[in-house]
Amino acid sequence: MSFSPCPDIPVPILHADRADTSYRHAGSGPALLLLHAGASSGVQWERALAALAPRWSVAAPDLYGHGLTPCPADMSPETLLERQVTVLLALLQRLGDGPARVVGHSYGAVLALCLAAAAPERVRDLVLVEPVAFGLLDPRDPALAPVAAVEAACRELVLAGEFEAATRRFLEFWSDPELWDFLPEADRLAIVGGARERHFIGGPAVFGATFAGIDLARVTCPIRLVTGDDGPAAPRAVAERLGALLPQAERITVPGAGHMLPLTHHRAFLRLVESPG
Repeated sequence: MSFSPCPDIPVPILHADRADTSYRHAGSGPALLLLHAGASSGVQWERALAALAPRWSVAAPDLYGHGLTPCPADMSPETLLERQVTVLLALLQRLGDGPARVVGHSYGAVLALCLAAAAPERVRDLVLVEPVAFGLLDPRDPALAPVAAVEAACRELVLAGEFEAATRRFLEFWSDPELWDFLPEADRLAIVGGARERHFIGGPAVFGATFAGIDLARVTCPIRLVTGDDGPAAPRAVAERLGALLPQAERITVPGAGHMLPLTHHRAFLRLVESPG
């Protein structure tokens, strides 16, 4: 399961929010935005880009602190989500004037939800895969305990300068424990390089996003909440909570899938992305 970039897909640059964002683009047709998980980058979607390009204009950005997009020095957990939405709106403008289908995986699903709440006119519909909007859950929810424990362990390792150990711990929890051994060296270095931002900016932003300042009533588009029936329980708890808050949402379970289902269950994922919604 390699995240190494494909040389055939160009990686243009978008200047927005006083920063440069790298993204991949392929195809033409209705706009489709793919937002990657927290320990990945837009390269996660290259296999999907190739499959979707004949029918869609697909863009897959490297989010702040991931891949080829650096995290600005003045970024904080309190500003990350809002500033990232600013970049995503600029990217959607490049794709055209019409609303887009927005697909978010894990951390990307949190951003997709923020985008739809901030600019509902730009979002045609949402596919939220294994969402990690943990701020929507009661802090005492037992599903959060193992997630919080992993985050605490990873922060301690980062503070000790053990960036690789922190990354391995994170991947062991959220994906296949043996994934690290199969990743090419370039992929390992890229993921390790984002450890500090992941655990001291991205992680706190996700846990702190209660959506109290975002009116979820503004999210009126169709939504598919996609989870596996394996892997950590917290995303399923988030999907259940979102299903209760958003009556237009549809719950979908992919049997046998865990948190990395867009990669491990690629064909089922593509069918969900391309279905009418």
